Amino acid sequence: MPDSEIFRTIDGCVSRDSVLDVLAEFYRARGFRAFCFVIPMITKPDQFRMYERGMPAEWMLRYLERDYKLIDPIPAAAIKRDEVVTLGELLEQLTVNDMERAFLEEFRRSGMADGLAIPTSGMRNARGFFGVNSVTEVDLAKVDRSMMRAVAQHAHLRIERIEEEEGAVADVLSPREMEILNWLAAGKSNPETAIILGISEATVATHLRRLFNKLGVHDRVSAVLAGFKLGLLR
Repeated sequence: MPDSEIFRTIDGCVSRDSVLDVLAEFYRARGFRAFCFVIPMITKPDQFRMYERGMPAEWMLRYLERDYKLIDPIPAAAIKRDEVVTLGELLEQLTVNDMERAFLEEFRRSGMADGLAIPTSGMRNARGFFGVNSVTEVDLAKVDRSMMRAVAQHAHLRIERIEEEEGAVADVLSPREMEILNWLAAGKSNPETAIILGISEATVATHLRRLFNKLGVHDRVSAVLAGFKLGLLR
């Protein structure tokens, strides 16, 4: 995809996932295997959610299950720098406590190579962060960092607009939907959930369909993973 086309392609996306898929293709074409995107929630700007494409599955599962976002110093450090730097440069300059140091050691063992840390800014000055990970023989010194940041910035704004248009549905699950999501994460079936909550299986199924729709998923496993990514599950 030519550089000049990427902005129009992002503008034409009608869902968050389509924006992320377009970004994944754009970055892969430039030697970057994976990326993650940290962005504030629309209705809870003091809380963040994370999306990714291509990150090591085992690492992401551990990150979500252990709620590493609470101790991960990388996004805040990248946002504070307010410039595109390599992950290696960023990590070398970090001053961390013992817990953060242990996290970073595990991060380095996760199999991810060097990449770029890209800060972004959304509507109402909500600050975000893109981390793109390189796996091919890309010379990071030759990467057009201005272009990489411009694309990430454009994607951040498009995702926020899409989520506003959708009413930030992932932020507003009903109390009953939250209950069902939690029991889903605990491995409970529809009949088991119905007994626990004292409702019919048909009602559980109805709430589950609404839950899937709000999270933009189609199965139980994806719903649980989305719950962790959005900070709805701990």
